Amino acid sequence: MGVLHSFTTVKSLDLKPAWAWQGHQLGKRTKLIGLFVFLICVGLGVYKPLQTKDVLLWGFSFFVLFMAAFRIFALLITIKDSHPPQAKDQDTVWPTFTILVPLYKEAHMVKDLVKYLLQTNYPLDLLDIVLVVEQDDLATCCAAKLVSAAPVRVFEVPPSEPRTKPKALNAAFEATPRSRIGDIITVYDAEDRPHPDQLRQAALAFIADPKIAVAQAPLGYFNDEQNLLTALFAVEYAALFHVWNPALARLGIPFTLGGTSNHIRRDILEKCGGWDPHNVTEDADLSFRINALNGRNHRLKIATISPPTQEEAVDNLRGWTCQRSRWLKGFMQTWCVHMRFQKQGPSGENFSLRPRAQNIFSLHITVGATVLAAFMHLPSLILMAFIYWHGAQNILPTGLPLIAIYTGILGYGAAILTGLIGVLRADRPHLAKYVVLMPFYWLLYFWPALIAAYEIVFSPAYWRKTKHVGTPKYTTDKRNLTTENPTLEPSKLPPI
Repeated sequence: MGVLHSFTTVKSLDLKPAWAWQGHQLGKRTKLIGLFVFLICVGLGVYKPLQTKDVLLWGFSFFVLFMAAFRIFALLITIKDSHPPQAKDQDTVWPTFTILVPLYKEAHMVKDLVKYLLQTNYPLDLLDIVLVVEQDDLATCCAAKLVSAAPVRVFEVPPSEPRTKPKALNAAFEATPRSRIGDIITVYDAEDRPHPDQLRQAALAFIADPKIAVAQAPLGYFNDEQNLLTALFAVEYAALFHVWNPALARLGIPFTLGGTSNHIRRDILEKCGGWDPHNVTEDADLSFRINALNGRNHRLKIATISPPTQEEAVDNLRGWTCQRSRWLKGFMQTWCVHMRFQKQGPSGENFSLRPRAQNIFSLHITVGATVLAAFMHLPSLILMAFIYWHGAQNILPTGLPLIAIYTGILGYGAAILTGLIGVLRADRPHLAKYVVLMPFYWLLYFWPALIAAYEIVFSPAYWRKTKHVGTPKYTTDKRNLTTENPTLEPSKLPPI
């Protein structure tokens, strides 16, 4: 059933050099500049430690203060829920979906995956579910073929570099005949349990507003009560998908998509060149390239919808570290690509000032802020403890500026409040007791950040695989199939 296909020959999905990571290591000039800046910072710290300390504290305080204020603003503008789109009449032409599900060494996940994908309130004859497997992953290939009955089919990707999820997605997308491919392209992961009404609301969103280019569904975890790590992971996602992303969507600012449960218009995906095969967080990169398509005469939107997808959270620190290091490396790749000076957008049109400014702003408050916080959170606490101890012992004539203390309290408070509101909106109130532990959770980011910094230089396209158990211990109960919007319940939806 495999189709031999070389993604490198696909013209419609070729990314221009300025819009792709390109898979090579950082150039010698970039390495030298980075080393030069690092040595200057170290030299200043040794030669003028007090002045360097003040600069770092004031700079980091400003960063924390700005992000705290923006989080509060995000909470305020998302207080009132927007009404979900509804079908205009019974003659509505419903779009077709091509659902791409990349799988690698996940044979044990296939049966449950297909079961949950087929539990949808969308007509099956309008779906094309493609299980995208690696040709040399024999176990997963066999498991996928056993369940390949309409509307499910299997696409085998021949062994080729890079061995990444976006490369596999590009291969499956381009190999699908134009007459068969859906109007909407959806990506799911092996462990996903999407809400039965998710596809329907995505379709309604596109019908109601033709300017929407991609609709992102919120992600949560069905095993969030397994241990402390999964609970904190779920709190983090609740704040992201139920507060932060909806706020950016309302402001018309691009945000990083989830690696799953994003629904993309086929024509938009083709215009921006598909997925970057060398970027290990292809979902983050794609949102900025979609926004770059905007020009003077047209405005595309990146929207959010309500019906969630339940996933399996990584339940051990080693797996979490591998996953986070890949995400942080991909964020670094995305930031580097989209901060380049570019005269033209990904479709070849002249780059308009407004989307360029939006991309730069969003790059700094999303991927940039995440990477900076990962590197700076632990060292900044150590630095402040060191300063406080020396001041208390009168060893050095220095003290901890009050601005650092106040901004730290405000930053933690805003983040904790965002997490609390996020879990309540996600209908996971049992997680509320964990939100005060989030500052300790963020300390874990430092080691993955160091791994990501090493790999982006020496192994930029290396994909650290996240292992999923797929155990039936955690089942999708009634709570998992509800949303914060009661109008989306199956009994209240218009018939198709």
